[in-house]
Amino acid sequence: MIKDIEKVEEIIEYYAGERNPKEQENLVAMLREIQEVEGYIPREVQEMAAEKIGIKTTVLSCIIQRYPSLKGADYAHEMVLCSGARCGCKGGPEIIEAVKRELKIGKDGMSANKKVHVVTRNCLKQCKTSPNMLVDGKLYSGLTVEKALEIVRKL
Repeated sequence: MIKDIEKVEEIIEYYAGERNPKEQENLVAMLREIQEVEGYIPREVQEMAAEKIGIKTTVLSCIIQRYPSLKGADYAHEMVLCSGARCGCKGGPEIIEAVKRELKIGKDGMSANKKVHVVTRNCLKQCKTSPNMLVDGKLYSGLTVEKALEIVRKL
């Protein structure tokens, strides 16, 4: 559901009228403004913007996935699990699987209750303290399956 359709339409209209509306810089700026209004970028808004600008919706979806500051869904928490080699050697894959199982993560990375968005990243650059994960930007290090699940259950 779109909270402020008039404001969203105004933003899309503005960026569609720009000199190069299909440039990534303009698309990112437009998405950021929409997110400021809506709190995230709803799928129906992505479709409206793509149609108005003359691009595929998947282009906007890819940009949203590429920029960590952009949210394609209305979730309360973001969890980034490290899938790098060092974390992998210390139980990282088991932690990832346990977290996904606990939250019942779908193909879109969303938990069953739609409150947690889970992604993996090849390395969180904290190899000394692996395995690691970020929850809402806060680093948790030296994890075990039990510690990770304890954190997940508090969300």
